[in-house]
Amino acid sequence: MKIKDMEIFLDLLNTQSPTHTANNFSITQPNVSIVIKNLENKFDGILFERLGKKLLPTPKALELGKNWLKIIQAYYQSLEKLNDESMLLGEIKIASTQSISEHFLAPILFDFKAEFKNIEIRSQTQNSKECLNLLKNGNIEFAIIEAELDPALVEYENLEINFWQDDELIVATSDKKLNEKEFYIDELLEQKWILREVGSGLRDKFLNEIGASSKKLNIFLELDRMAAIKELVLQKKAISIFSK
Repeated sequence: MKIKDMEIFLDLLNTQSPTHTANNFSITQPNVSIVIKNLENKFDGILFERLGKKLLPTPKALELGKNWLKIIQAYYQSLEKLNDESMLLGEIKIASTQSISEHFLAPILFDFKAEFKNIEIRSQTQNSKECLNLLKNGNIEFAIIEAELDPALVEYENLEINFWQDDELIVATSDKKLNEKEFYIDELLEQKWILREVGSGLRDKFLNEIGASSKKLNIFLELDRMAAIKELVLQKKAISIFSK
């Protein structure tokens, strides 16, 4: 049963005039007659009796109209709820890299939750490689990473990429001797470098940027937490790379 046919029937109950109902729906009077005839065939009975220019509903039509009015009202109420953003329901699963999780994402999620109270947010922190794996396997809806992706990979995995913002990499250390002047990266390769684990977008970006020099880089220690790396840089005069 079509919603429009039900609406035409209900309108005819009110107007008792095929002409008026046809005008209300911008259709022809014969179309109204066809709808009513099909309904009478479906329910095996007369729904309207003609009295002059009016169509008087039968008891069967009145009972049908009472039930259908509830259905139509419920239908439009459901549409209003679906179109009301405040009534959106569901769950969003997000994975992001550490720097994004620690410095950017929390306020965004807070504001989103304040506006869409009925949506549950599941957020986790992973390196770029694991974020992409979760996305490819359908475990999350969004991956927010600090990495450049191979266009061929994007096309192959059918990923949709949206650029967020530019960032810069900075080298940091608490060793005052290294803060006295500028150095070329080749002059720092033998320092005690502390990097993120394999799969980190920050690590990959840095190693790609320094090119062949990465093969000579003294990776003294690998850690999976930026907070721990920062502490070692501050306390042990180590050196590392950070997102600006």
